[in-house]
Amino acid sequence: MPSVKEPIGSLKLKPSTGYTFSGSGISGSLSKILSNIIGFITLIAGIAFIVYFMIGAINWITSAGDTSKSQKARSMLTNALIGLAITVLAYPIASILGKLFGIPLTSPAELINSLIFPLTSPAESINNF
Repeated sequence: MPSVKEPIGSLKLKPSTGYTFSGSGISGSLSKILSNIIGFITLIAGIAFIVYFMIGAINWITSAGDTSKSQKARSMLTNALIGLAITVLAYPIASILGKLFGIPLTSPAELINSLIFPLTSPAESINNF
């Protein structure tokens, strides 16, 4: 008789990996809260970029050849673009770091499940009682 880890036909069965909750209970609620917070912070960063960039552009237009005002305006534009780049690149960088270190940083539900419900086999769970 084939073991659980060997393929049966075209199906590959995996042993049980513990308890997971995707949309209900504590981890589902925390996952939704974390996702909403990340989305809100991203929205605020985008609005801040637009406002900061527009103020820098208006200051540059109204500098009237004054080099100090022009330099300050250019600095604002550069800082706004750096902030936008950080905001845009934060998710891919977190995803790459998560894959390198084996931590699901871009999936809050998986991260919470791994912290709350450590992956154990059913036999280990029974032996722990």
